[in-house]
Formats: sequence, structure tokens, C-alpha cells
Amino acid sequence: MNSPPTVTDLARATLLHLSELGLPPSSENYAKFYAEISGEPITPKSAESAELVRMVQLLVDEVAKRTGSLVNDLGERNRDMRHSIDELSSVQEKTLIMQLLEALVAKADSIHETVADTHEDMEATRLALDHMSAELIETRQSLHEDSLTGAQNRRGMDTILLREVARAKRNQNRLVVAMMDVDHFKQVNDTYGHDVGDKLLVHLSMIAKSVMRESDALIRYGGEEFLLILPETDLQGASYVMDRLRQVIAKAPLIYDNKRIEVTLSAGLARLGEGENGHSLVLRADHALYEAKRAGRDRVVIASELPSANAR
Repeated sequence: MNSPPTVTDLARATLLHLSELGLPPSSENYAKFYAEISGEPITPKSAESAELVRMVQLLVDEVAKRTGSLVNDLGERNRDMRHSIDELSSVQEKTLIMQLLEALVAKADSIHETVADTHEDMEATRLALDHMSAELIETRQSLHEDSLTGAQNRRGMDTILLREVARAKRNQNRLVVAMMDVDHFKQVNDTYGHDVGDKLLVHLSMIAKSVMRESDALIRYGGEEFLLILPETDLQGASYVMDRLRQVIAKAPLIYDNKRIEVTLSAGLARLGEGENGHSLVLRADHALYEAKRAGRDRVVIASELPSANAR
């Protein structure tokens, strides 16, 4: 449903009709045609209202006309001014733009050279760090490894034993160590020389590593004595490992100068006891090794268990 025309709509229509007829928008003309368009007779009150609307509408139209003219004038002046500025500064702008472009190109070249130099410096630094890291690893290994056999040395033993004892106690896991050495090793040195004795220790170390797990550790404890650290292993499993090692070394003697140098092994086993530390554990294994020697060699002896805390 269309809304009825408002007084403003009727006033505009009346003024537009007067303009089309070429009549001036006087009070009389306006009142006459306003009555015709609105279909209402003119009363004093409606004539007064219509006259007021007419004056306001005329004022609005005039303001709109003047405002439009002013905006157009300002727009034209602005365009003229911009055109003049463009004409006056076109040469200067082109020169400035060229200067800026040259500066940007120079800066880009400089940045490219700097990035290239920085990349080379970073690559050189990375290579130096890699080299230093490799040297550090090699140095650390050399500090913890026996130079003859490649097994861990006593310094390496301290680190590994401390770690494995702490882990076994934390996780309540089993831990066994085996102390072993070559029977009658002095006779090998006296008969074949110390060079052959060294080769026999290397041979023994290689065979021991072949029967060990990755988690196990082999330490050259001193002279011909070796210590095996066997995490998460009970005495039965450790006995199996040592018996297997004894069998392999017996079947695979060192061959030197077309001579078979056959040897046997003795070992002592000890299991980590409640409240025991690594030093005590190794000493108990060493005592068990001594018992194996006293019992005739070529055998494995298990150390006595520590009394439990409940028993004490």
C-alpha cells in the first residue's frame, strides 16, 4: 500500500508544475496550484502552512543550487590546479622517480651482496661448528675409550655405572655386572710377547661385543680384566652370556703367525642389591672372579647376595 503524499511532496510538485508553466512561484500562484494538486480547498490555516512549506522548499532548492554550483566550481578549480601542477612538475617528478629507482637498484644490489656474503659467512661458521662438534665427540670418546681395545675405560665406567645403577633403582629393574679376565695371560706375554698379548685383548674385546646387546657396556677395567655391565638382566641371563662368551673364545682362538693361541676365561657375577652402590657391586664381582680363579679357572662364579633390609 502506497503512503499518501506528504506536505513536502505536494510543495515540490506544486513548484515543479509552476516551473513547467513558466509562472513565478508567488503566494497566489502557489496557493492555487497547491489546492489543485492536493485536492483540498484552501483554508487560512492550510494556506499559512502551504506558504511556510513553499518558503522552506524555495530556500532548500536555492541552497542546493548554490552548493552544487560551489562544488562544481571547486572541482573545476581543483582539476585546473592539479593539471597546472602536473604540467609544472612533470619534469621534476620524472627526474625524482629516476633518482629513486637508481637508489632502489643500488640498495637492492647492496642487499644482495650483503646477503651473499652473510650466507657464505654462515656456511663457513656452520662447517667450523660441525668440525668442532666432530672433534669434541672424538675427544670425548677418546677420554672414555681404551685406546687399545675400543672398550670403555675406567672414566667411562664411572659414567655408565652411575647412570645404570640410578636407572635400575628408579625403575626397580635388575642389574648385573660381570668381571672377567684371560686365564694365564702372563704366560701368553712371556711366550709370544706383549704385542701378541695386546692382539689377544683386542680379539677378546671384539668377541665380547659380538655377544653383547646394544644396551650392554664393555669396560677394560685394567690389564687383562674386563667388566661387563648388563642392564635389565638377572643372574641366570648373565650366566648364559658369560658361558656363551667362554664357548666362543674357545672355538675361535687368536691366530698369529700361523699359530693358534688358545685361552680360557674366568668370570665373577654380582647382582645389584637393595641400597647398594656401583662401587660395592663391582667389588663383589671382582671377589667372585677371584673365587673362580681359586676354584681352577675357566668358570663363572656368582657372588653371594647381599642381605636384604628386612633380614637386617
